[in-house]
Amino acid sequence: MKKNHSRIISTFLVLTLIVFGSLSFVNAQRIVQVPQGVGTLDATIRGDTLANGQRVNLNTIYELQRGGYYITLSSIENTTYPVHIRAAAGGGKKPIIRPGVSGGGVSNRPFQARNNLTLEGVYVTNLDEQSALLQNIIRLSADNIKLTIIDSHLDRDLQAAIRCDGKNTKIIIKNSIISNIGRMASPDNGRGVDDRGNDIDTLIYENNTWYNLTSRILRDGGGIIKYCYINHNTVVNVAQWGCSIGGAIEAHFRNNLFINTGFLGRSSTQTWVMLETAALSQTWLDQGFTQRLMIHNNNFYVDPQLIAAIPSDRTPTPMMNDHALAAASLSGSTLYNQSVTFGASPAVPLNVLQDYFNAAVTTKPDMDMGGGSPDFGKTQMPFIFSYPTSSPLYTAGTSAQPLGDLNYFGIPVSVTNDEIIATDYQLYPNYPNPFNPSTNIRYSLPAAGNVKVEIFNTLGQLVNTIVNNYQEAGSHNVVWNGNDMNGNQVSTGIYIYKLSTNNFVTAKKMVLVK
Repeated sequence: MKKNHSRIISTFLVLTLIVFGSLSFVNAQRIVQVPQGVGTLDATIRGDTLANGQRVNLNTIYELQRGGYYITLSSIENTTYPVHIRAAAGGGKKPIIRPGVSGGGVSNRPFQARNNLTLEGVYVTNLDEQSALLQNIIRLSADNIKLTIIDSHLDRDLQAAIRCDGKNTKIIIKNSIISNIGRMASPDNGRGVDDRGNDIDTLIYENNTWYNLTSRILRDGGGIIKYCYINHNTVVNVAQWGCSIGGAIEAHFRNNLFINTGFLGRSSTQTWVMLETAALSQTWLDQGFTQRLMIHNNNFYVDPQLIAAIPSDRTPTPMMNDHALAAASLSGSTLYNQSVTFGASPAVPLNVLQDYFNAAVTTKPDMDMGGGSPDFGKTQMPFIFSYPTSSPLYTAGTSAQPLGDLNYFGIPVSVTNDEIIATDYQLYPNYPNPFNPSTNIRYSLPAAGNVKVEIFNTLGQLVNTIVNNYQEAGSHNVVWNGNDMNGNQVSTGIYIYKLSTNNFVTAKKMVLVK
């Protein structure tokens, strides 16, 4: 009787999840308003504890004044607790977070994150108050960190805006701007995100603008990206490369607008390309992973003035390496090579290119910043990267929308049903689907815990349990080979796969066809 009762409950749960979706639990939110000033932000966050030293509330948002000026006297280093900083609601300039200089003449990067970090609506610079350029606006210095950047601006850094020192990080950047990263005196250092060879769990770039980077918007140092989603980005003036994804289990690269990327060209000993991907290593293949790369609806264009100015011993930087080209071909790639006229953009970096290769020029000029400044009251974003509706790129997107950052057009991002972006607990659509004889089931866990993945038929009867153990946070993939608990092949039909953790349950449908 107990067995039948459990089966009835399981059937009801599966059907309920299919109809109503997933379950989750959220703690009460606490807001702390931080006054602008010198040391107010780092002191408020560091001192937000009870008498016994425990944090007051782990679900706290530190809210900054619009137009406020926040000088930090130390790196915000959250070892045992998450930090969430956002701008107050309403109009006005983004609050500025800028490194200060102590009495000893020392300044520190704004963030040395050792736990989850969320930034919303803020402008953060690594140019300290005495105009010294520091290294790494955000340094992720622990494993399994989740970094979320929404509607923010990271401006000016000597090496990389975001550096990963730990593995299995999640990095989500949306509706944001990353600008003026690196110096032409040492262009290898000029990266948006530098993974330093560490594995990344999830990387999402969506609806962002990147301009004036000396190396690339993403630097792969040999690690793996389990899930990569780069969609609707406007990228302007990148000296060496464009984007280096490297090996990825699953990567989507679409609706992006690359203008004057890789403008230095490359020599016979360099492998610079505007988009680089790589095959999965045998280690990942042996674990049952298969690579899925979708590259389509992108524009790559370099101004003819720049191509003509490349020294004779160099060649124009290719759009993609062979591996990315093969993936783009399989994706039915729609590849464009169109110029655009922006509303207001940095100057074409012709003098930057010419002086870089001119040995007589000892101080290499950097790219046009357009008068943008981190100083209080100054212009934060001097450029407008919209372009005319008459451009063929205006309807070249996957949903007939403009390529590039859609914030300049007031158009929302379209997300197709098979490419839902995961940032927390997530059960992804299986692939392939329909399938025969096996399929991949991928899911993401923001926290470690007991995990169960089960297969049910449409009657709610348990067919097989393919995962039932404790798992670490991150992305996971399991292959179901169409067998039941006794190792027998099941018949053609619709099946339900269910993910259960300590505090989250959800399910999806899949189809086995023989």
